[in-house]
Amino acid sequence: MEKRKSYQELLKEYTMTQNKNETEAMEWYADFFLNGLLLQRREKRLREDIDRALDLHDKETFTKLTNELVDLLGQ
Repeated sequence: MEKRKSYQELLKEYTMTQNKNETEAMEWYADFFLNGLLLQRREKRLREDIDRALDLHDKETFTKLTNELVDLLGQ
């Protein structure tokens, strides 16, 4: 015999599913935000190091760091 769920059981399941979906969405947004911050920080550090290499006339380091920056920015 088929057992039907009560309205309260269905509502509880729906609420739990919604909470799980909201939690997953918040985790995705947090990861997206943090990865963006890390990318910005890495780009800033590379640009500072590139400037320092230019000031020191260090062509090898400049070339290496510039290539890293290009790879990071996906160009």
